Amino acid sequence: MDTNEKKQEIENKAFQEMREEGRLKEEGRLRKEEGTNRSSRLWIWLGVLVLVFILIYWLFAIGTFGDLQNWFNG
Repeated sequence: MDTNEKKQEIENKAFQEMREEGRLKEEGRLRKEEGTNRSSRLWIWLGVLVLVFILIYWLFAIGTFGDLQNWFNG
């Protein structure tokens, strides 16, 4: 009886450790997913800002703003 009780106790302890490890893995997955989403949003905003600056530069390059503000004669 004594050996069966020890065996059962060892198995219970092992299963408890496995459950805790699985819980930690799940928490890690959730944190990684949250960080990835946050990072993705930052890259999207950076891309939007770059596109806005490219558009403004292009408008200056073709002279649209210069024409609108009468910088050019003609």
